[in-house]
Amino acid sequence: MKKAFQPAFPGRNTTVATTIVGALLCIHIARLYVLQVIRGEEYVQKGESNFIQDRRIPHARGLIYDQRGRVLVDNRPSHDVYMTVAFLPDSTKTLTKLLAPLALQKSEIAEIDARVLAAVEQAPDLVVARDDVPVEACDELRAVVQREDLRGVTIDEEGDTCRVLLAARELPSRASVFRMLRELIGLPPELMKERVERALHKSRGLGKFKPTLLLEDIGFDAYARIEAAASLGDLPGIDVVDSQKRRYRYGTLAAHVLGYMNEIGAKELESRKEQGYLLGDLIGRRGIEATHQAELRGKDGIDPVVVDAKGRNMGNDRAAALLGADRRTMPEPGLSLVLSLDEDMQRTAEQMYNGVAGSVVAMEVKTGFILAMASFPTFDPNQVTGPWSKPYLEKVTKDPLRPWGNKAIQEHYAPGSTFKAITAAAGLRNKLIDEKSNRACPGFFRLGRSVWRCFNRGGHGSLALVRALQVSCDSYFYSLGYELGPDRLAETARLFGFGARTGLDLDKETPGIMPDRAYYVRRFGAYTPGLVVNNAIGQGDVTVTPLQLAVAYAAIANGGTVYQPQLVRETRDADGNTVAIHDPVVVAELGIDKAQLALMKEALAHVTDPGGTASGLLWRRDRFADVSQWLRESGVTIVGKTGTAQVVRLSKSVQHIEAKDVPYEQRDHAWFVGFAPYDDPEIVVVTMTEHGGFGGSTSGPVTAAVLHRWFTAVRGQGRYEDLPALPPPKRVITAPPKKQEPAVSEEQAPPTAHTPETDESAPPDASPVMPTTPPKPDPQAPAPATSAPESLP
Repeated sequence: MKKAFQPAFPGRNTTVATTIVGALLCIHIARLYVLQVIRGEEYVQKGESNFIQDRRIPHARGLIYDQRGRVLVDNRPSHDVYMTVAFLPDSTKTLTKLLAPLALQKSEIAEIDARVLAAVEQAPDLVVARDDVPVEACDELRAVVQREDLRGVTIDEEGDTCRVLLAARELPSRASVFRMLRELIGLPPELMKERVERALHKSRGLGKFKPTLLLEDIGFDAYARIEAAASLGDLPGIDVVDSQKRRYRYGTLAAHVLGYMNEIGAKELESRKEQGYLLGDLIGRRGIEATHQAELRGKDGIDPVVVDAKGRNMGNDRAAALLGADRRTMPEPGLSLVLSLDEDMQRTAEQMYNGVAGSVVAMEVKTGFILAMASFPTFDPNQVTGPWSKPYLEKVTKDPLRPWGNKAIQEHYAPGSTFKAITAAAGLRNKLIDEKSNRACPGFFRLGRSVWRCFNRGGHGSLALVRALQVSCDSYFYSLGYELGPDRLAETARLFGFGARTGLDLDKETPGIMPDRAYYVRRFGAYTPGLVVNNAIGQGDVTVTPLQLAVAYAAIANGGTVYQPQLVRETRDADGNTVAIHDPVVVAELGIDKAQLALMKEALAHVTDPGGTASGLLWRRDRFADVSQWLRESGVTIVGKTGTAQVVRLSKSVQHIEAKDVPYEQRDHAWFVGFAPYDDPEIVVVTMTEHGGFGGSTSGPVTAAVLHRWFTAVRGQGRYEDLPALPPPKRVITAPPKKQEPAVSEEQAPPTAHTPETDESAPPDASPVMPTTPPKPDPQAPAPATSAPESLP
């Protein structure tokens, strides 16, 4: 059998191995001694002086175009100031190093530190740290100043002692850095203090090692001054980052549609961290910027760099070497949006608006795409962000007319006589009226002991539907509404979209109120028959938004299809390639006979005829004179309706009152809704003027001006070039009608008190009992139109 190998010297291998291991341990121990003891302080300082920091490369946010490709919102070069708290100078540490030879207590250093920080904002800024230092310690102090390269320190010898003077603005400290920064930019002290406190709050914990946005969009001149100071080492912990600032090319134009951007809040950040949001990010607020944030937003790039103790960039090459790989990523731009807005239409709506507060909406009747949406008063989204934005924000927020809100979708008003077309549709749909049926107007409608007056106190006599809509007879619709009752009226109105949000891709839309019997039971505890009488003429409890009215009249114009209004036609990538096309969305079909809708259209086509409530549109002599001339000569018929919504009940003894003699806040709201052309309607325009008086006088000319712009400048251009030519005018009006005793129109009549009067001679048994107790709050009802001013988020 073969014997196992036996070493000649059994203990030698063990001895060699032990010797090698021992030698290696000795080498490591010696190395550790050198690193930790002999050169420990050196490496601690190096470790504290160098960091790898991920710096962001801002992405380009997507652009916003109008429907003809004109840029409404883009990005411009900007410069933002970031601070990294960990790199800001600490005056306590500086003083501890400086005064180490004096062996001061922490409390003594803290007291000196407090005086130094207070002196930063004083003149002169000199602080006497110590004035009784023994002369033998003076040389040690000078050595510290030289070794640490401290500025702002003066050591004056006075006999056997020396005095240590500190120039607070030169001594490294947070306060001195922020003061210098404030002076370089030109900010008031209180504003700088507010921004610093906010940034410090965001930089708690590990956040002190990350750059935090301090000031945005400081301007090129301030940027150049800061860069010069930083190159001299005067601003440790401060960086200026090239970025892009959102630019709204036309200022206030379409501000409520476009929205604006501001910094994401700390609470909101918690819910968006998974989406990659960080402190300092700007996010869309209101309008398209908010509702399409996900598409418009791109993705930032990352640039890992080595920074020294003062936060200065030492380069990304060193970072790549330390990390063993290049982790730099490039930014990805956001998607761009092509809106349905037309800049010409929008500008006309805003320039020609005739009131103080209100809105204008223009929409394609066969698609639901919005061509213009203006709200008044407005604001400039360019002034909402930036170091100097606070005074502007306060001014807009305190305005009692609520400029932040989009009145086209967020405010809801009594629709006045514009709602009579909906009551007419309900009557036709329920076969209570037809083209031949007449109703009598004696100047009032009586229900038991309650009497509702028509604006024409003398009465209109016997009227069919066409005439009733033309002269806007109240009594006709009082009686029709009473026969319909609240449920049938509400059912038809809801088909048109009233009482519900339209689904427009903007935020904070209100549904308005379309009451039925259940609504009154829920709110008042009971329903009484007279309530629907007021609702039938657009008073009472019915409230609508201007956009809802546009959607409803578009359905009348197009033959019975209710479209969801939309603002975005296309989504495109950064190279201009189409990513998505938004098609029209049908919400409902009215189910009303085409002949009945044609009858309604015919009735509404007489609004500008002699005796019609907007007949004055043809003869304006003011800035709308060219619009009037176009209406007379083009042959284009505006199909529409005026509306005057009562705000304050007037005494029944009032026979006539001029709108100018009524305080502004008590004047009636003024509506005008119109679509054109008559034969094949293309667009609908709604104008709502808060406290504007009569619809035909104030809102009517604005609607006509927007329609004029459509037919003379937009129609036939771009996507509309294939529209058929307009037929030649059937008539050209060359002179006003001869003066004659006119029939009383709604425009000429005294304001009507739509709350019923009590007729003492009538029998009491049929009198509706109106609720005497306060209404119960309805949790489903939207906030009233007169809500308090809205705060900026």
